[in-house]
Amino acid sequence: MAKALPIGIDSFRKIRENGYYYVDKSLMIKDFLDFKIGVSLITRPRRFGKTLNMTMLREFFDICQDSASIFEGLNIMETEYASQINSRPVIYLTLKNCSGKTVEMMKNDLVHTLKSEYFRCEEILREQVDFETSDYHEFYSIFRVLTKITEGTENKGSILKISQMPDEMLKRSLVVLTQALAKFYDKKVLLLIDEYDQLLIKNYETESCETFSKEIYGPFLGHALKGNDYLKQALLTGIQQVVFPEVNNLMDYTVLSKKYSSYFGLTTKETKELLEYYDLELDENIASYYGGYSFSGIDIYNPWSILSYANEKELKSYWINTSTNDLIRTIFQADAYFHKNFNKLIANGHLAIRLNMVSFIGLAKTETLWGLLVNAGYLTVTHVDYHIMRFTVRIPNNEIKREFESIVSHHTKSSSDEMIEY
Repeated sequence: MAKALPIGIDSFRKIRENGYYYVDKSLMIKDFLDFKIGVSLITRPRRFGKTLNMTMLREFFDICQDSASIFEGLNIMETEYASQINSRPVIYLTLKNCSGKTVEMMKNDLVHTLKSEYFRCEEILREQVDFETSDYHEFYSIFRVLTKITEGTENKGSILKISQMPDEMLKRSLVVLTQALAKFYDKKVLLLIDEYDQLLIKNYETESCETFSKEIYGPFLGHALKGNDYLKQALLTGIQQVVFPEVNNLMDYTVLSKKYSSYFGLTTKETKELLEYYDLELDENIASYYGGYSFSGIDIYNPWSILSYANEKELKSYWINTSTNDLIRTIFQADAYFHKNFNKLIANGHLAIRLNMVSFIGLAKTETLWGLLVNAGYLTVTHVDYHIMRFTVRIPNNEIKREFESIVSHHTKSSSDEMIEY
């Protein structure tokens, strides 16, 4: 009987323990150790394996786990790095499901994400630690506040609203957590933050986004990621690099970077092997519909669409229908110059432009809008002339092209209707 397809499952442990089909990306662990970068950010489109790889790193390094069985037979266990399994204290935060619209709601999402890690760590520490000592006093003070927090709108007894957690306490909470774990284990901490930009992408147009970013989230990250003597390494994932003044020591690995280029999405070899396992063939139709990405010269296929096709065996759009596509709809807020070039792109399938991979959030201009479309997986870069900073981009496949044509058609019709009404 063929292995089940892990559609919608992004937990490494669950995939390995339950015998789902798994594409071995474990040598990413070796590269992560070899690169020795203090604070890294990997930006990739949604559903290209970011969370799965982050949970893989967590399971491999976490000193609280016994992960030998779920890594058995994987490539990393054939290297000298196998001895480092379950050797470090790990903090893992994921903001992938955060969607707050106001500053208070965004703060709420951040607090509840943090709360689970504080509770997990308190269970580790409680039997051997005197929380009144100076080493752990601040950790325990924050923990006690978190235990009293509820999403309710009223105060009853010791219950607190999110708003009653002091901002300064929240901003220091992550660095305090790293300090507590590092002192307990006498080892520096690995910090993993998955989809770190989710809260901001959801609200990029709002004043709340700017306020939350500047007053809370930037300092929250900055305290933990810069000048933190208790931090060994940190890895963040997201769609875009958001610029925070407090975090200027971050190495960003985009789809243009050679490092990590094969670990997100499926290579041609991996795609062919997966489809053959399910008695399917990688032909021109599949390639034209779900392939077409180039990550630093490596041909990449959309993993969500390939898995879905292997499951349903029907050539149709899969990845494009997993989101409301708010990101690409921002193209219709751009200026006439962008629209002129975008229409050329639709007509020709490719275009030479200037682009900037830094986030469109807080730096909204034509170059970052093109960068947004590349970062988010709607365009791919096929050639770069760094002398004049000219990038050739193309629509990667028919799945994306059809979506673009649909949106353009809808926008054109809406514009005409508005003109008639006027």
